Amino acid sequence: MKKILVIDSCVRREESRTKKMLDKALEILKKQHPDWVFETLVLMDMDLKYWNTESLKKRDALLMEKKYDASEFVLGNQFREADGIVIAAPFWDLSIPAMLKVYIENISADGITFSTTANGLKGICKFQWMLYLTTRGGIWEGSDMELGSPYMEALSRFFGTGTYYCISADGTDIVDLDCREIMNNALQKVEDLCSTL
Repeated sequence: MKKILVIDSCVRREESRTKKMLDKALEILKKQHPDWVFETLVLMDMDLKYWNTESLKKRDALLMEKKYDASEFVLGNQFREADGIVIAAPFWDLSIPAMLKVYIENISADGITFSTTANGLKGICKFQWMLYLTTRGGIWEGSDMELGSPYMEALSRFFGTGTYYCISADGTDIVDLDCREIMNNALQKVEDLCSTL
C-alpha cells in the first residue's frame, strides 16, 4: 500500500485554478489506485512557523542529539516516508507562496529528509515521483524569471531520487487568451499523466 502526500498551497482555495488541477489529479489517482492512502496538508489551515533564532537553536540541538522523533520533525518524517508527492501552488511573486516556503523550511533537515555523507549531501526521501501543479497568469514557461518550478525540481533532487513532473497552465490572466481552453488543456495533461503514475 502506497502513501501519497498531498500539499495544498492554493491560497485562494476553491476559487483557485491551481486547486482545480489538484482536484483533477486526486480524482484520477484515487480512481486508478483505490488501495493507496492519501494524506493531505492544507497549508492555509496550518499554523506553520518559520525558523527564528531561538527555534532554530532548539531544532539544531535536537538534530545533534539525533532526536528525530521530536515534534519539530513530524512534517519532515511524513514527507520522507511518502511514496509519491503532489504539490499544488500558484505562481507567486516569481516563485511560490510564502507558506509553501515555510513548509519546506520545516521539512528540510539533516537526518530527516537528507543526510550528510563524505561525498556531500544525499536525499533520503522515499518518493518515486513528485508532481508539481501550478498556474501562472502570464506566459512564464521557459523564462529565466520563472523560479517556482525550477526550485521545486531542485528540491526533488535534493531530497530524493524520484522523477519530477510539472504541469502548468500559463496565460490564465491574459485578456486576449481563452482561459477556459488553457485550463481544459492543463486538466487533460493532469489526467493523462496521473493515469500513468
